[in-house]
Amino acid sequence: MTQHLRLAKASDARRRLGDWADTETARDIIRSLDLVYEADRPSMTMIAGAPGVGKTRAIRRFCERIGHEGIYIQAASGEGTAWNLAHSLGNLWGYAKPHFSCHTEARQEIARYIGTGRVLIVDEAQYLNQRNKKTGQVGEAFEWLRAAAEAGEFKLVFCGDMSLAPAIDSMPQLQSRMMRPVIIPSARRVDVAGIVKGTPFDNAASIDALHAVARLKGGLRNVENVTRIALLFAGSEPPRAEHLKAAIHDMKLAPKGRKA
Repeated sequence: MTQHLRLAKASDARRRLGDWADTETARDIIRSLDLVYEADRPSMTMIAGAPGVGKTRAIRRFCERIGHEGIYIQAASGEGTAWNLAHSLGNLWGYAKPHFSCHTEARQEIARYIGTGRVLIVDEAQYLNQRNKKTGQVGEAFEWLRAAAEAGEFKLVFCGDMSLAPAIDSMPQLQSRMMRPVIIPSARRVDVAGIVKGTPFDNAASIDALHAVARLKGGLRNVENVTRIALLFAGSEPPRAEHLKAAIHDMKLAPKGRKA
């Protein structure tokens, strides 16, 4: 007798924690990135948010999608002057040593390297709000990049922590050019729900508990860490509330004063 086996549909498969999650915040960020990318003129936007809300993951996802048209660079603390940024960008094309004679030449060269219509994304852009010890100017790298983008007709995205927003607001020539800026002050419950969708933690009680730890320093990274630990505690069994509670305490993320 022929036995008919039920074939699993794609929707039946459990998501793995750490897989890409199409969260509300990710959609919000990518919407702004798409607007800048599709604009018919040099455009720019800002993505500012608390650590761990999913900014970099969404930006990298966007870069993967547009491929060669996107250029990603991460600023570093203490290296946020226009001159240092110019050489960091030059390194992307194999120029390991200084080769620019002045800021103007550097701007022209970088504009040529990047190319018309492409998108330059600067992550940890709050570090560009640095004071130049020689000139005393604060945030010169922002203005230098803006001028380079207009000269080379490429698009700009600044991404950073919550200190990025007031830094941009203090420079009217930048603030007025921002297209649909996104500001995320803390991890959202709806994003926690999106991350655990299709996993054993996809229930109201778990989402509430995980949202509480997501609002702490570390944001959504806490959610991924805690759920992985809870799965280890559960072993071969489906994780239960006590496993999640134990993981939260093990990661030292339980509210102070609350007993285990």
